[in-house]
Amino acid sequence: MTVAPTIDGRVRVTGEPTPLADGLVVDDRLALAIAFAYEGPATFRAGELSRWTLRFTAAVELPGDACVAVAHRWPNDWGMAQGSDPAGVDFLLARTSDGCAVRWWAGRLHTWHPFDHALFVELPDGLPRGAHVELRYGDDAQGSPGFRVQTFIEEASPFSLRWQARPNARWVEFARHVARVVGSEPAKLVLTAPSRVAAGEAFDLHLRVEDRWGNPAALDEPVHLRHADGQPVRIAGGWARVPLSLASPGVHRIHGRSAGERVLEAVSNPVEVVAARPAERLFWGDLHGQSVIGCGARSIDAYFAHARDFAATDVASHQANCFLVSSAEWAETQASTLRQRRPGFVTLLGVEWSGASSVGGDHNVYFPGDEAPLHRCSHEFLADRSDADSDLPHVEDLYRHYRGSDTLVAVHVGGRTADLNWHAPELDRLLEVHSTHATSEWFLFDALRRGHRMGVIAGSDGVDGRPGNSHPGHMGVRNVRGGLTAIVAAELTREAIWDALKRRRCYATTGERIVLEFSAGDARMGEDVRWTDVPPFDVRVEGTAPIETIDLFRDTERIDGVDLLAEGERSPRVRVAWRGASAPGNWQRARMDWNGGLRVDGATIAAADGWAFDTPDEGIAWHDASSVRWTSITAGDWDGVVVTLDAVTPSAELSFVTAPMSVRCRLASLGHGVRAFAAHHPERMVELRRLPDRMPPLTFRGRLTDPAPRPGAHAYWVRVRQADGGCAWSSPIFADCG
Repeated sequence: MTVAPTIDGRVRVTGEPTPLADGLVVDDRLALAIAFAYEGPATFRAGELSRWTLRFTAAVELPGDACVAVAHRWPNDWGMAQGSDPAGVDFLLARTSDGCAVRWWAGRLHTWHPFDHALFVELPDGLPRGAHVELRYGDDAQGSPGFRVQTFIEEASPFSLRWQARPNARWVEFARHVARVVGSEPAKLVLTAPSRVAAGEAFDLHLRVEDRWGNPAALDEPVHLRHADGQPVRIAGGWARVPLSLASPGVHRIHGRSAGERVLEAVSNPVEVVAARPAERLFWGDLHGQSVIGCGARSIDAYFAHARDFAATDVASHQANCFLVSSAEWAETQASTLRQRRPGFVTLLGVEWSGASSVGGDHNVYFPGDEAPLHRCSHEFLADRSDADSDLPHVEDLYRHYRGSDTLVAVHVGGRTADLNWHAPELDRLLEVHSTHATSEWFLFDALRRGHRMGVIAGSDGVDGRPGNSHPGHMGVRNVRGGLTAIVAAELTREAIWDALKRRRCYATTGERIVLEFSAGDARMGEDVRWTDVPPFDVRVEGTAPIETIDLFRDTERIDGVDLLAEGERSPRVRVAWRGASAPGNWQRARMDWNGGLRVDGATIAAADGWAFDTPDEGIAWHDASSVRWTSITAGDWDGVVVTLDAVTPSAELSFVTAPMSVRCRLASLGHGVRAFAAHHPERMVELRRLPDRMPPLTFRGRLTDPAPRPGAHAYWVRVRQADGGCAWSSPIFADCG
């Protein structure tokens, strides 16, 4: 059987009924019962308001209680349809051409995964032949400004159109409409350069322009670079590469500024210039995300191209949930992973083994070559079960199968959090501490308490097809922006990257390209060592923002550190910051609602600014001379506000009121350090601090020590926190002491 949509959306069916990839069955009688037509834009702009109409015409008489559904895939964050406010955003008008009754509702169907999000339209009286039911998204007859478009770009965002002849009958997909979504207005300029180069060595500076949701955006104005000679840079298609070289050894940060009416400014990540060709370089990767192969968006070729061309990552891997990957899709995964590799861009073949937490939980599996047999945890969402006997249903089966092979495994929080009761040290070399699900430092602590020795990584675990700069959008299925893994390797080849990851020569960030070096004598992060006496630890940081704190840990205990934000004279600016997670685990479990506000008594608020928010949907809602209100969701990450006061008088007090925690504090009690209020079960914290009149430097070089070393096996590591909320975590040095 073949199924092909015609221009008007109707489906032609020939041959015998055949299951589709998601288990639906199409046959002549049911598929041809409804014709579909679309009226609206051919191209949408991400995150903006628009209007369109879907019209379903009965080709035969539809019986009473027939139901039509419009389903979107899992990562969708199109608007949430509402029918109560015709003058509001996301208003949906549903009506029939002959006045027949119609009712509709929205819901989630796990059994339709990955088309989980559905709008159901029921026809209690049926529909005569030739009549139609019409869905008008953002109907403006009574003033609706429109319907929200999803926040991420997609070449073909699918609308799965289905119908059911009567309650409890099988659902039939009768058409699949697709919409093109492109970036919106430019909002941010980003400059990316290699982290380490030799003096005079040619390299490419990467420039990209993002809209407020992190998509490629068009910028008409040229960009001027302070470190470059010649003509201003024109950025076509959202990104460009400019050849540069830097002659002077030291750390450089390249400045860029757009000309014309719209001014965008940016400073690159730190670039360390050394006198001779460096023996090791620092490369950046997103090792964990999905495309339309799996439960994500966009094609796998577009996925890899985004990582390489727009996000300017050096390394990428595609990690689809195994129970969603058909044999044909695995063949395409292998082909695309090889096809998209370039000099200067390494791709790693992989898949996410996605067993439930009760049988081990999510594990990213990386293969050293270009081909590998696919062994799933199950065939839960696959129609073709001919190779089900190759499944590895338990993580112990996974370990047994790959033990002794040159395979890498990373454990992560994911949709089904990995259970660290199960562990294979020779395979489980990496642990993901941050993704778009959450900042999951607890997961690292859990591994360290168990004595597991794994390198620390971060990625997106994104489902928006934008590896390297995944964005949570309207926070429909994710909470925070994606992270990056820094990899210390001799060269940018698959073999060198593989060796570095296997040796745990890597660290994690929340997405910033922070340079972090952590060593003790000859021992460096990721290494196993034996010490009679614990040496001092040397730490070097080159930040992308002023460095706030650096903390040294022995296992899960902080034993030393520095607070650079505590230095200098105090200013009238007070930062109120909060973080927390409702529970350890994925995006649904982790998210904590901090919607609330603060009030200052005894002083006047001259200004209020948001701090470390992840999406335009969060931030300050309003403020006046005494109060600030905000919208905020955290998932282990930091959010906050900075208020500028006219003066900090002895009697001035600040009241912070949210559901997770409320605090009242006299501002005069805020000295040079931070005033922290912590609570547990669930873990959450509020911090108040007077900011200095001058922010700390972007560079730190120093030495930290263990003041009371203990014999036994320990993991020493550091956490860096920047004044913009960005963080980095080193892989530990694993030491047998005494």
